[in-house]
Amino acid sequence: MTKRGHSVAASETVTESERLKSLIISTAQELWEDKDALGKFLNVVRRSEGFVALADSLEESPVRPAKPSFYGVKSREFQD
Repeated sequence: MTKRGHSVAASETVTESERLKSLIISTAQELWEDKDALGKFLNVVRRSEGFVALADSLEESPVRPAKPSFYGVKSREFQD
C-alpha cells in the first residue's frame, strides 16, 4: 500500500470513529432516564478499546450528555 493509500484509509477510520462517537453520545442521551439500560449499553461500548474512556465519562457524568457536537465530534449524523 502506498503512503497515499494508507493516508486515505486513516482518514476513513477517523470518519467512522466520529460517527461512532456521535452514535454513542446520542444513544446515551436517549437512555439517560433508564439507568439500567444506559449501564448495559455503556458496558457494550466498553468492549471496544477505543471507546472505554468515552463510556466511563458518560456513565460518571451527573448530567445528561450534551449533543455530540458540544464535545467536538464532527459527525452530525445521529443528532436531531
